[in-house]
Amino acid sequence: MRFARLGMAIALLASAGIFAQDYPARPVRLIVPFPPGGGADATGRVLAQKLTEAWRQQVVVDNRTGAGTTIGNEIAAHSAPDGYTLLLTNNGLAVSAGLYTQLRYDTGRDFTPIMEVLRSPFVLVVPANSVVKTTRDLIALAKARPGELALANTGIGSGPHLAGILLGNMAGVSFNQIPYKGGGPAIQDLIAGRVQLLITTPLAAMPHVQSGRLRALAVTSGRRAATLPDIPTIAESGVAGYDVSTWYMLLAPARVAPAIIDKINRAAAAGLRQPDAVRILGGDGAELVLGTPAAAGALLKGELARWAQVIKEANVKPED
Repeated sequence: MRFARLGMAIALLASAGIFAQDYPARPVRLIVPFPPGGGADATGRVLAQKLTEAWRQQVVVDNRTGAGTTIGNEIAAHSAPDGYTLLLTNNGLAVSAGLYTQLRYDTGRDFTPIMEVLRSPFVLVVPANSVVKTTRDLIALAKARPGELALANTGIGSGPHLAGILLGNMAGVSFNQIPYKGGGPAIQDLIAGRVQLLITTPLAAMPHVQSGRLRALAVTSGRRAATLPDIPTIAESGVAGYDVSTWYMLLAPARVAPAIIDKINRAAAAGLRQPDAVRILGGDGAELVLGTPAAAGALLKGELARWAQVIKEANVKPED
């Protein structure tokens, strides 16, 4: 019986390898659970183009939006595990697992990570006329005025919101979190002085920093961004170990054959290393990662645990 099972396992592995050689034999759907025009959509379209060129099979971007990305995630999770449906999403995948209690998929069980594509820090900014010049100044002021400093965010459960909660936890201070419906209104209120600080994307913040209306205190990543080398990290500014970034990840449904996962990983990495892709995706503080499936899996596992704890301890509830 043991030898029969072993023979069956060997046969299955061999058939998976043969199947992977022919993959893809038809068009591939790439689900992006964000509307057209944003960073995830732009990344997905570059990736789809490069995979199409490599495979000579059409890779079609399918924008499935709604419910904090969970609709698109669910469609991908419940798709056939044959490699013909892929998912390109961001760290909202990990956040939503801790934020929503009735998801119809299990993030840690129903996906196979293929690759972390890129990551980008947030930027901590204050008005240009603020008395706060550094992150250390900010922490000192927050300790002197607990709960008073208004920290704008781009919505309950958003990356900037949770990054602000984690900053307060690790620095031993409390902020008055003010949610906004997007980054634009939050930035305008920050410039006007109606709030005291904001964590947002480099794309949203840096034009106002360069025009002299905002001051960048720090980036949220564990190391300085290559495209923003003059801005220190929060970690080197007094909050040791602080490291928060937006990451984009390519995944497949669970149980896709490892040989197919490897083939997708290698094709995606080769395509996104091409100069035109690097030029499009590697700006505004973003750093291409293009790592292994194992590294992507470890990242997702760690992020699921980290944000579940932050959300639980802060009693964060999703917006209605």
